[in-house]
Amino acid sequence: MSEMPYVRFYMSDWLSATRGMKAAEMGVYFTLLALMYERGEPLSENHERLARQCGCTKKVFSQYLDVFFDDGKIIRSEGGLWNRRVEKEFQFREKSSEQAKGAAKNRWEKSNKNNGGSMRPHSDRNADAMRKPEARVKKESVPKGTPKKSARSVLCDVLSPEVADAVIEHRKALRKNLTVRAAELLARRFALMPDPDAAAETMIGRGWQGFEPGWMQERQQGARASPAKPSRGDEIRDHNQRVRDSLRKRMGQDDGSEDGKIVDISRGDWKVAQGS
Repeated sequence: MSEMPYVRFYMSDWLSATRGMKAAEMGVYFTLLALMYERGEPLSENHERLARQCGCTKKVFSQYLDVFFDDGKIIRSEGGLWNRRVEKEFQFREKSSEQAKGAAKNRWEKSNKNNGGSMRPHSDRNADAMRKPEARVKKESVPKGTPKKSARSVLCDVLSPEVADAVIEHRKALRKNLTVRAAELLARRFALMPDPDAAAETMIGRGWQGFEPGWMQERQQGARASPAKPSRGDEIRDHNQRVRDSLRKRMGQDDGSEDGKIVDISRGDWKVAQGS
């Protein structure tokens, strides 16, 4: 079989060569040329076999072949049926191949010389392999049965399964699904904390998309710097205590008369007003 996967095809040459042919004749002629290119040698003149390959009867094939002989499109050589244009294409390909091989060899020799002979000499076969597109380095295959990484499995290396699932759900809620690479980065940062689970829960609680150990330190420093704000319950208890103290003070000043003083309570600001 020929090593020629493609050939130069000039539309103008093909149209001029097939001008006046019937559609069936063009099909048979093209098939014969394709067989010659594919085999790389003249075709054995077996009309019955060639007729099957061209998709016609033996009688029709013989008739078309006589026309091709008369027009000089197909010739009989020592090996069988042949075409002069096919032979020129093979000669062109062989010449191009030798030139490319020689150029590759010269590049290797020049590179080897520039490197002081440190590179091992390469044969013509190696140089030719560089030129051919099918010469490829195979990737190292992963052994069968090796479990594939997932975002959850990566997180579970540093987090508990429950917290890992919570982190994944949190990212889904943010419409930022975790990739394996993103999970690896998150797990690496959680692992820097004394309690990775607590760090992950803080990330979820604060609505963070990611996590940095420095964020936790900033929160802790901020909490120490600012006094804690009193709760609503503490404010109510303090208010009630002020009311009681004020009432005790005013009741101690009461002389028991009917015209007692009235305590006016307004937002914790106590005023004593004379009743009317």
